[in-house]
Amino acid sequence: MKKMFLSTLVAALGLSAQAKPSAAGKTPAAKPALNFALPQVRTDRLLTSAELSGTPVLIAVVSSGCGYCQRTLPQLEAARRSLPDVQIIAAFIDAKPTRALALLNKHNLRLDAVYNALPLAKSLGVDGVPMLFLFDAKHQLIKTFDGYDENRTEDIKQAAKGLEKEVNMVSVEAK
Repeated sequence: MKKMFLSTLVAALGLSAQAKPSAAGKTPAAKPALNFALPQVRTDRLLTSAELSGTPVLIAVVSSGCGYCQRTLPQLEAARRSLPDVQIIAAFIDAKPTRALALLNKHNLRLDAVYNALPLAKSLGVDGVPMLFLFDAKHQLIKTFDGYDENRTEDIKQAAKGLEKEVNMVSVEAK
């Protein structure tokens, strides 16, 4: 049933299986680059990947109409609270922010959220939602999570263990 739902969703949204992981939790063979400029759900201000330079990032591609995505959002909030050095972003493929904002408010979620993320989803090779991508501070893909899992918060914590923001060290010569 889940497979049929995902197939229908993929067809309806026009998502392609460009870089489909070979199994859940595996990294795709072709590592996508983290490159986006998307409007934020709460403010409509553009959030760009360039702003997040030097910061580990977890991008969760979701849809407000997806039940599994709705169950994933609180998991992302829990991960956000326990991983202060990782920027966690819910990337809604919805064309408008209305339903996404309602979900964030309903569950009192403080994580960053963007909308109109279908181009980002396509560039990452998303073939169904929810699908999560964990990038290190240099924005190299290190882990992909496919679909919903009850233990996703723990999976994210384990995968992000040791990820920290890059600190630019400036050496000062003694006079």
